[in-house]
Amino acid sequence: MAALLALGSLAPFFAVAAGPAYPQRALTWTVAFPAGSATDQLARVLAEHVGKQAGQAVVVENKPGANGTLGTATAAKAAPDGYSFLIATSTTHAANASLYRKLPYDPIKDFTPVSRLAEIPFIMLVNPAVPADTAEKFVAHARANPDKMAWGSGSSGSLIPGQALISANKLVLAHIPYKGVQPAMTDAIGGTIQLVFGDLASGVPQVKAGKLRALAVTSAKPHPMLPGVPPLSTVVPGFEMTAWFAMYAPAGTPDPVVAKMNQWVRAALNDKILQQKLALSGFGLTPSSPAELGLFAAKETVKWAKAVQAAGIIPE
Repeated sequence: MAALLALGSLAPFFAVAAGPAYPQRALTWTVAFPAGSATDQLARVLAEHVGKQAGQAVVVENKPGANGTLGTATAAKAAPDGYSFLIATSTTHAANASLYRKLPYDPIKDFTPVSRLAEIPFIMLVNPAVPADTAEKFVAHARANPDKMAWGSGSSGSLIPGQALISANKLVLAHIPYKGVQPAMTDAIGGTIQLVFGDLASGVPQVKAGKLRALAVTSAKPHPMLPGVPPLSTVVPGFEMTAWFAMYAPAGTPDPVVAKMNQWVRAALNDKILQQKLALSGFGLTPSSPAELGLFAAKETVKWAKAVQAAGIIPE
């Protein structure tokens, strides 16, 4: 009986090792942020290309909430059978370790690295009714009107630069947390809040449509998609932060599955058509090996911990 059980536990390994048997059904990718977010946009473009290589559909499931912890915790509990993956971010696998005293998942123990995917900066966005066309003027206006404005966040990429801006300039603005950056941006457009840091992929279309005004980017240098918009370091000295995305599988997923998915992902990220699609949204592509992702995430966890501390954020 023990021998039979042992052979049963190795079934996924042999199925993948054989090659053609995997995959036999649709794959599921969890995105822990809302539809339309940068994570979601990246996942859906990538899913289309990977699905063609795998010969099966790739279903993207959005499970937003609690700064990405809800969907990530769900993904951590998925069966490690090669059919469930997580499109993770710097929020879920680096920043949250410092933003929360206790997480409902372990970024290292509960997951197996597959590949890095991409990176993108955030934008300081304000409602057009705010009388400021530069970050410096926004700071001056906020100082002159304490407690009269509000700002929102829906991920670490929106929370940390916002808090850094407020702490560095001793501003007083009400903070409203959201399930994702998208709903926060919607409220900024509507005037419920005046400030939000949105990812480049989601923010640029709103800027071009005149619904929001871009005052700064969180990258070290200006981004070509927003010419004339300076780095946030003009009002928060030394600040630089880029959000990143990666793919993980539940811990215990067979190595051949991880290797096969890494192969498909890297091939997709090297596809010229996919590159053109994602370039339009400002993504910088960063394919890697599983081992490289593991080392990168470990270093980033330390980096984001310092950013959280510097911004004066108290873990929840």
